[in-house]
Amino acid sequence: MAKEETRQSAKETLRLFLLDSLFQQERYFTKAELTEKLEVSIPTLDRDIRRLRDDFNAPLEYNSEKGGYHYSSKLFRLPSVFVPEQEMPAYSMVLKLFEQFQNTPLYTPLLNICESFESPIKTDAIGSGQVDFRSTHLEEKPWFETRIVMGKRSVASVDETNWDIILKALQNNQVLEFDYENVRTSKKGYSRKIEPWQLIYDSEQWYLRGYAEDQNNPNVKNIRNFVVPRMKNLKLLPQHFKLPEEKIWRLDEYNVGSFGALASDKIEEYKFIFQGTALYFAEADFAPNKKVEPYKGEHAHKDGAVLVSFTSNQPLGILRSFFAYGEDIIPLAPQAFVAEWTDTVKKMAKSLGL
Repeated sequence: MAKEETRQSAKETLRLFLLDSLFQQERYFTKAELTEKLEVSIPTLDRDIRRLRDDFNAPLEYNSEKGGYHYSSKLFRLPSVFVPEQEMPAYSMVLKLFEQFQNTPLYTPLLNICESFESPIKTDAIGSGQVDFRSTHLEEKPWFETRIVMGKRSVASVDETNWDIILKALQNNQVLEFDYENVRTSKKGYSRKIEPWQLIYDSEQWYLRGYAEDQNNPNVKNIRNFVVPRMKNLKLLPQHFKLPEEKIWRLDEYNVGSFGALASDKIEEYKFIFQGTALYFAEADFAPNKKVEPYKGEHAHKDGAVLVSFTSNQPLGILRSFFAYGEDIIPLAPQAFVAEWTDTVKKMAKSLGL
């Protein structure tokens, strides 16, 4: 859109808001009054009035006895922001993306934000002439409703009460006590305490990161990531804490690589053989210093295999991203990472009786 067209659109939007605010009043406005207040011509005012009626279903009526315009319903309000027609595909994708948070306390606030947006595209009418993009049941929906698809993923459910307690602990730098279920050992809950630094969303899961008392020694604190849905019986303690320096707790700012939000404080060099289906992924920009070259080593490999090397501090995210490619990604370094990968493969084979 040209700059002049953008300016014209902004002026028109401002006029619509001004008209809407005038029609909220308990009086009638003549065309002469409206053109004077808006500083526009009669034809421009007529276009604005038509748009209020036709595009936004405003209950705008002309009363011949009063000689002016008014809203027949005081319940009507223009949305706070208009979504232009060319931006509606993106708006539709955002709504579909929000659906994955239905079992979390984020869902309602996210939709409330979207309630402040509206589109000039006609959908179902609800209530006092308002329109609802999400609940449309028209036989002929906008093209992007079915032609642009967002893959659905299930986000772990979070208790709303626990969510509010965690947010308060973060806001006030307050120590949090809770029972925690460790699935690696048993389902039994253990009492824990944490100085919460960040609430982290990563790979369809919520984590709470901070300094936590060692399970065996309360005098020792370690950096831990707790899975929020496994935290039970949360309770705010009267103790408060000070955040450490940012490079310790703001690891989202110090991540090396694009493998989610979780990271460690150790940056290492990673090397992998990419082959077969993974060759497409080798082109992705997942690390700022990624290097790709033909693989010439002695490890068994497929034709066209490449050596991918980069540095990162996100071992968990790398494992999640790469492991799904199976035999088409082979880890070579660092040694501890290779050992964990190998151990996982052996355990999977054992569980399958291989």
